Amino acid sequence: MTGHNAITQEQIQAFATAWYLALDQHAPIEECLKLVSDDVEMIFPEATLHGSSDFAAWCVGGTYSNGEKAPGVFNIFFDENHNVVSVESKISGDQAEVDVVVAWQASWFIPPAAKSKRVSLDAIQKWTVRRSDKNAYGMVVTSYNAMAKPFVYA
Repeated sequence: MTGHNAITQEQIQAFATAWYLALDQHAPIEECLKLVSDDVEMIFPEATLHGSSDFAAWCVGGTYSNGEKAPGVFNIFFDENHNVVSVESKISGDQAEVDVVVAWQASWFIPPAAKSKRVSLDAIQKWTVRRSDKNAYGMVVTSYNAMAKPFVYA
């Protein structure tokens, strides 16, 4: 299926860059929510998220749909840098399967520790995106596996 509705590799690349920039900048949650579908499923080391409200709790803190408390990654991590290493897509019309390799560095602090900690790793992620008019990039994440393969620590 081709046509005016087909997603392009260039659009996916721009979307991936915007996605990580939003995370690095701890963008307002209203902006972050425009990048995911309402029924998004996301797999992270600490939780599997079901729906955009779980994603919001994961970002800024709150309660997941299963009742677990979420501290909010925006409240824990700082000095974050996500550098996109590669984005490979299998496009099927208005959706695509995307393999993303991202180099992530971040600091975090857990009181009452005397010092913050630093992490540096490459994450191999699998996303599914589909055409959407929720944002300027023309697509949203519908599924997101942050741990498609084990993290590679620097």
